[in-house]
Amino acid sequence: MPCRRERENLYVALGKFTRITAHLLILLIVTSCGRGDRWSKEWEERFESFQPSEKIMDIIGVGPGMMVGEIGAGNGRFAVRVAVRVGPSGKVFANDIDTKAVRFMKRRCKREQIENMIVICSRPVETGFPDGELDLVYIINTYEEFTDPVTLLRNTRESLKPEGRLAVIAFDPKRLRDHGGHAVSRQVVIDQCSRAGFRLVHLDTTLTYDNIYIFE
Repeated sequence: MPCRRERENLYVALGKFTRITAHLLILLIVTSCGRGDRWSKEWEERFESFQPSEKIMDIIGVGPGMMVGEIGAGNGRFAVRVAVRVGPSGKVFANDIDTKAVRFMKRRCKREQIENMIVICSRPVETGFPDGELDLVYIINTYEEFTDPVTLLRNTRESLKPEGRLAVIAFDPKRLRDHGGHAVSRQVVIDQCSRAGFRLVHLDTTLTYDNIYIFE
């Protein structure tokens, strides 16, 4: 039977192995975003395990009757959940520059009978959102892919109501070291959003790998 020191060393090794395994799993999930994996329910369930939609919606303040926009909605994993949360008196505008993603989201809305979500084929710095009508615009798993984030964010301001907010959910490179480029530092997000005219009002760090920034 192992002595106490050997058992302690074994527990430390197992802990490190578990953390490494978790990081590798997250990396595999994140780097699969550009392939067909992102259309599967299994992919969504894996993302939900460390990026729970209900918790994030609570933090960024999604509620019934709200007008909400998502930039870079992909397959609509988060947007359809927001559509359910805002209900029939609210509306979601979900955009993406990828025409395949746009077609997929439109089919998904029809299949899942989501009638309060409008899918938009956008441009790199143009959201396609209506001017001055949105209570909230959020960005999740997409920020690091923007080619001109400051211009895009400036244009995003035009779609918000005077009291509207911007939320950014992004992997923190300090907490997900093997991120394969799918992460962005706090300083970069805060600096670029500030240059676009936004002011940070809250930073949430309760998720395992993501920071949640809320701007006005």
